[in-house]
Amino acid sequence: MELWPGAWTALLLLVLLLLSTLWFYSPCAKYFFKMAFYNGWILFLAILANPVCAVRGRNVENMKILRLLLLHIKYLYGIRVEVRGAQHFPPTQPYVVVSNHQSSLDLLGMMEVLPDRCVPIAKRELLWAVSAGLACWLAGVIFID
Repeated sequence: MELWPGAWTALLLLVLLLLSTLWFYSPCAKYFFKMAFYNGWILFLAILANPVCAVRGRNVENMKILRLLLLHIKYLYGIRVEVRGAQHFPPTQPYVVVSNHQSSLDLLGMMEVLPDRCVPIAKRELLWAVSAGLACWLAGVIFID
Protein backbone atom coordinates (compact mmCIF):
# COMPACT_ATOMS: atom_id res chain seq x y z
CA MET A 1 0.00 0.00 0.00
CA GLU A 2 1.44 3.33 -1.02
CA LEU A 3 1.20 6.14 1.52
CA TRP A 4 1.80 9.81 0.95
CA PRO A 5 5.35 10.98 1.70
CA GLY A 6 5.80 11.63 5.39
CA ALA A 7 2.93 9.33 6.43
CA TRP A 8 5.24 7.17 8.51
CA THR A 9 6.62 10.27 10.22
CA ALA A 10 3.11 11.51 10.98
CA LEU A 11 2.11 8.07 12.29
CA LEU A 12 5.20 7.94 14.50
CA LEU A 13 4.49 11.40 15.89
CA LEU A 14 0.88 10.41 16.58
CA VAL A 15 2.00 7.28 18.46
CA LEU A 16 4.54 9.30 20.48
CA LEU A 17 1.87 11.86 21.33
CA LEU A 18 -0.50 9.10 22.45
CA LEU A 19 2.17 7.40 24.58
CA SER A 20 3.25 10.65 26.24
CA THR A 21 -0.38 11.52 26.98
CA LEU A 22 -0.89 8.11 28.57
CA TRP A 23 2.33 8.56 30.58
CA PHE A 24 1.21 11.84 32.11
CA TYR A 25 -2.49 11.13 32.64
CA SER A 26 -2.75 7.42 33.41
CA PRO A 27 -1.03 5.93 36.46
CA CYS A 28 -1.92 2.47 35.18
CA ALA A 29 -0.21 3.10 31.83
CA LYS A 30 2.82 4.58 33.62
CA TYR A 31 3.10 1.40 35.69
CA PHE A 32 2.95 -0.82 32.60
CA PHE A 33 5.50 1.33 30.75
CA LYS A 34 7.88 1.08 33.71
CA MET A 35 7.42 -2.68 34.02
CA ALA A 36 7.91 -3.17 30.28
CA PHE A 37 11.14 -1.17 30.45
CA TYR A 38 12.28 -3.10 33.55
CA ASN A 39 11.69 -6.50 31.96
CA GLY A 40 13.20 -5.40 28.65
CA TRP A 41 16.25 -4.01 30.46
CA ILE A 42 16.75 -7.32 32.30
CA LEU A 43 16.62 -9.19 28.99
CA PHE A 44 19.13 -6.74 27.48
CA LEU A 45 21.48 -7.13 30.48
CA ALA A 46 21.23 -10.90 30.10
CA ILE A 47 22.32 -10.53 26.46
CA LEU A 48 25.38 -8.62 27.71
CA ALA A 49 26.08 -11.17 30.46
CA ASN A 50 25.79 -14.32 28.35
CA PRO A 51 29.11 -14.01 26.44
CA VAL A 52 30.98 -13.13 29.64
CA CYS A 53 29.41 -16.02 31.57
CA ALA A 54 29.90 -18.45 28.68
CA VAL A 55 33.67 -18.18 29.10
CA ARG A 56 33.41 -20.09 32.40
CA GLY A 57 30.57 -22.31 31.27
CA ARG A 58 27.88 -23.35 33.74
CA ASN A 59 29.37 -22.10 37.01
CA VAL A 60 27.85 -20.70 40.20
CA GLU A 61 30.52 -17.96 40.16
CA ASN A 62 28.67 -16.43 37.20
CA MET A 63 25.98 -15.32 39.67
CA LYS A 64 28.38 -12.56 40.75
CA ILE A 65 28.31 -11.18 37.19
CA LEU A 66 24.51 -11.24 37.09
CA ARG A 67 24.31 -9.57 40.50
CA LEU A 68 26.73 -6.85 39.40
CA LEU A 69 24.64 -6.15 36.30
CA LEU A 70 21.33 -6.08 38.19
CA LEU A 71 22.21 -4.03 41.27
CA HIS A 72 22.10 -0.67 39.46
CA ILE A 73 18.44 -1.05 38.52
CA LYS A 74 17.27 -0.08 41.99
CA TYR A 75 18.94 3.31 41.55
CA LEU A 76 17.33 3.73 38.15
CA TYR A 77 13.89 3.25 39.70
CA GLY A 78 14.64 5.02 42.98
CA ILE A 79 14.13 1.86 45.05
CA ARG A 80 15.72 1.74 48.48
CA VAL A 81 16.55 -1.70 49.83
CA GLU A 82 17.23 -2.13 53.53
CA VAL A 83 18.68 -5.48 54.54
CA ARG A 84 18.05 -6.50 58.13
CA GLY A 85 19.49 -9.60 59.72
CA ALA A 86 22.37 -10.12 57.29
CA GLN A 87 24.45 -11.29 60.25
CA HIS A 88 22.29 -14.43 60.32
CA PHE A 89 23.86 -15.54 57.02
CA PRO A 90 27.30 -16.73 58.10
CA PRO A 91 29.33 -17.46 54.96
CA THR A 92 30.94 -20.58 56.44
CA GLN A 93 27.70 -22.52 56.99
CA PRO A 94 25.33 -24.10 54.50
CA TYR A 95 21.71 -23.01 54.68
CA VAL A 96 18.55 -22.71 52.62
CA VAL A 97 17.01 -19.32 51.85
CA VAL A 98 13.33 -19.41 50.92
CA SER A 99 11.99 -16.37 49.14
CA ASN A 100 8.28 -16.13 48.52
CA HIS A 101 8.51 -13.49 45.84
CA GLN A 102 5.47 -11.99 44.17
CA SER A 103 6.76 -10.17 41.10
CA SER A 104 9.82 -9.74 38.95
CA LEU A 105 10.77 -6.71 41.07
CA ASP A 106 11.59 -9.06 43.94
CA LEU A 107 14.64 -10.03 41.95
CA LEU A 108 16.26 -6.77 43.09
CA GLY A 109 15.79 -7.65 46.75
CA MET A 110 17.09 -11.17 46.26
CA MET A 111 20.26 -9.86 44.62
CA GLU A 112 20.88 -7.80 47.77
CA VAL A 113 20.72 -10.69 50.22
CA LEU A 114 21.95 -13.74 48.32
CA PRO A 115 25.40 -14.75 49.51
CA ASP A 116 28.30 -15.62 47.24
CA ARG A 117 28.19 -19.08 45.71
CA CYS A 118 24.45 -19.30 46.25
CA VAL A 119 22.66 -21.73 43.97
CA PRO A 120 19.10 -20.52 43.41
CA ILE A 121 16.27 -22.64 42.11
CA ALA A 122 13.71 -21.38 39.61
CA LYS A 123 10.72 -22.68 37.75
CA ARG A 124 11.59 -24.53 34.56
CA GLU A 125 9.63 -22.07 32.39
CA LEU A 126 12.25 -19.40 33.11
CA LEU A 127 14.75 -21.48 31.17
CA TRP A 128 12.84 -20.65 27.98
CA ALA A 129 13.00 -16.86 28.59
CA VAL A 130 15.61 -16.61 25.83
CA SER A 131 18.56 -14.53 27.05
CA ALA A 132 17.54 -14.46 30.72
CA GLY A 133 17.07 -18.23 30.77
CA LEU A 134 20.52 -18.80 29.28
CA ALA A 135 22.08 -16.37 31.78
CA CYS A 136 20.39 -18.21 34.67
CA TRP A 137 21.53 -21.58 33.34
CA LEU A 138 25.11 -20.32 33.00
CA ALA A 139 24.93 -19.00 36.59
CA GLY A 140 24.12 -22.48 37.89
CA VAL A 141 20.44 -21.97 38.62
CA ILE A 142 18.66 -25.27 39.19
CA PHE A 143 15.39 -25.46 37.26
CA ILE A 144 12.48 -27.42 38.72
CA ASP A 145 8.96 -28.32 37.58
